[in-house]
Order: sequence, then C-alpha cells, then structure tokens
Amino acid sequence: MAEDVAVSEEILTDGLTLLVNMGKVLLQNAKEEAADSLENFVPHKITTLFGLITAGARFYSSIEVKKKCEAEAVWQKSYHHAAVREQVQELQQLEKEWDSFLESVDKDLQTTDVQLSGGKTADSLSPETLFTDGRSGRSVTLSQYLGQGQNLLLVLLRHFG
Repeated sequence: MAEDVAVSEEILTDGLTLLVNMGKVLLQNAKEEAADSLENFVPHKITTLFGLITAGARFYSSIEVKKKCEAEAVWQKSYHHAAVREQVQELQQLEKEWDSFLESVDKDLQTTDVQLSGGKTADSLSPETLFTDGRSGRSVTLSQYLGQGQNLLLVLLRHFG
C-alpha cells in the first residue's frame, strides 16, 4: 500500500518545496494572463493548469504515491518535522489561493455568459447533443459512444470563444 512507503524527510521536503514553488509561479502567470484578457485566458492560456498537473504528478512520483490521500498519509508521518510541516502549510495555502483565483475567473465568466446568452444550465443532455472530439476535431454525438460495452470518460470543457 502506498501509505506504507517510507519517504525520507529530505525527499518529502524537497518535493513539497518544488511543488509549492512551481505552483506559485504558475499561479502568478495565470493571474497576469487572466488580468490581460479573461476572454483570451480561458480558450488559449488555461493550459497553465497543465503545468500544475505535471508538477503534482512529479511530486506524487517522487514520494511513490498515486493519490492525494496517499500523499497526505505520507506527510502526516513526517509532520513532526518543522520543515515538512511548513511546506505542507504552504501547499495548503497555495491550494486556497488557486481555488480563490479559479472561483473568481468562473464568477467573472458566468456573468459574461448570462449577459450574452441569457440561457440556463442544462440538467441533462440528449444523446444527440453535438460535441467536438478533442483528438480528431470532428463533430460527434454522445449516442456514438453510449452502449458500446465500454466505460466512457467524458470530459466537458467550456469554451468561451
């Protein structure tokens, strides 16, 4: 089990420090890009989040875990070390800052959506709803994927263009 992995204080602290520092840089970049133009940020520059995902994946790999709860179990074992505790607190603060930033972006964009479309959020989707396949760029419907005896992972990204 991943929680049973022994991780040295140095590896844990270094990994947390790298993740926090990268997260701060990416957050600052995202804030600047969003301030320049929120309309351009979402469709063209939100890929900043991919850097955060990569940094998180590298951290998980460095401490040999796959999920956040497993990482938390690892750092809880070393929480008595001041350096680990400090970096965990920095990470938790960074998470709050990212949440706040993304909530503000979402809030600002929803205001724009309401003003432009006046529409409401859908409760369900028709199997004939058109989507764009992210891999091929072609138009597809949900019905093309449903009922094929496979598990379907559907990722919906809002596009504001």
